[in-house]
Formats: sequence, structure tokens, C-alpha cells
Amino acid sequence: MLIDQIEAAWDKLNDELSGLDAAAANWICVDDWSVKDMLAVRLWWTRSVLNWVEAGRRGNVPVTPAKGYRWNETRRLNAAIVNTARKRTFNAIVTDLRRQYRRLLVTIDDLEDRELLEPHVFAWAGSYPIARWLSINTTHQYQTARTYVRRARKQAQRDA
Repeated sequence: MLIDQIEAAWDKLNDELSGLDAAAANWICVDDWSVKDMLAVRLWWTRSVLNWVEAGRRGNVPVTPAKGYRWNETRRLNAAIVNTARKRTFNAIVTDLRRQYRRLLVTIDDLEDRELLEPHVFAWAGSYPIARWLSINTTHQYQTARTYVRRARKQAQRDA
């Protein structure tokens, strides 16, 4: 079920990304973020949740959401992610997002049902099962990213 939701959301986002050229990277899509900025944030969260899962499987407790940030500071964290990503190209971010998606599928496949579905398996996850963390940081992120890209594309077409 989780894998089906992730794949469906990813396929729709990936279809949107496949039709973009370099100019699309600069379309403003949410608040003051460009498509590139927004995808960099989505990339960061996908990579991070996978890193947290892998750390948990090794018996470690990663710092979440990131060193120097609390959960109530995700806006500040996202702004830092955007700032750091400005050094990267749009194509590099999209390529890395696709790479992390493939890593996501492998990670989920490697998880035992208990690890995926039971709460309290990993200390960092608190009372939520890993499936919930994965869904929030991938499926939901991919769905909203697609919506933002579609909206930005329509606006760019109107402005042309």
C-alpha cells in the first residue's frame, strides 16, 4: 500500500519534471521559492528520512530534523536548504531527487514489516511507525511538488 502510494505520487511528479527545460527552474511556484528551490527542499527531506531510517537500523538515534534545528523551526531549516541549494544546478537537483527515489524503493523493500509498520521500533521516530514518516516525507512531498510545478507552468504559459 505505502509503496503504491509513493510510486503513484512519484510517477506524476516525474512526468511533470520530464517536460521541464532549464528556464522552468526559475519559475516561482510557492511563496518566493522557484521550482528549483522547492525541489531542493523535497530532495533534502527524502534523503533525510532515508538517512534517519538507516541510522535507526544501525541502532543509532539521528538528530532530527537536523543539527541546530527543532521541529518547530522547519521554515528556517527549509530556508537554509534553499540557500545551500543555490550552488547546485537544476539538473543536478532533479537527478539527485530521482536517485533518492530509487534509494527509497530499495530501503522500503529492505525493511521488515515490523520495522515499517510498528511504532516505537526506532527511538528517533517516537510513537509513529516508519511508514508514516516515509509517507509524510515522500508521498505528500511529491504530491505537493507536482501541484506547485503544474501551477507554475500554467502561470508561465499565461505570462508568455
